[in-house]
Amino acid sequence: MNLRILVVEDELLIALAMEDMLQTFGCEIIGPASDIGEAEKIILKERLDGALLDVNVRGRLVYPVAEMLIERSIPLILCSGYATTNVIPAPYCALPQIAKPYDQDTLYRMMTRVFADTEARTPPAAWARPFDRSGELSG
Repeated sequence: MNLRILVVEDELLIALAMEDMLQTFGCEIIGPASDIGEAEKIILKERLDGALLDVNVRGRLVYPVAEMLIERSIPLILCSGYATTNVIPAPYCALPQIAKPYDQDTLYRMMTRVFADTEARTPPAAWARPFDRSGELSG
């Protein structure tokens, strides 16, 4: 795959497992960032081909990071235990999602689809609306 992938994940064991999988795919791991501020700094200074973002990072929603990536046309995948529910609000629910826990084959298929698809680099029409950052997830 030979991609530079930003990983935003606050759970150490999950981040390590994700790193192992990404290395198996031939990716260069950028991060992992364990908080929103660190992720934002990385986006400003690194060349990225894609990103895997945990939705809830230390009690904060990762959507500001997603917005920065979208503005830079960097494809991303939201990774969360919430990914298969309606907890992720519009317009973020339109982004590619993978539910935790996931295995190596599932992650590879999702990354191949999202990071190889040039349409994934174009924000959905819902991005034209202002973002609502009022919600916070707990746990």
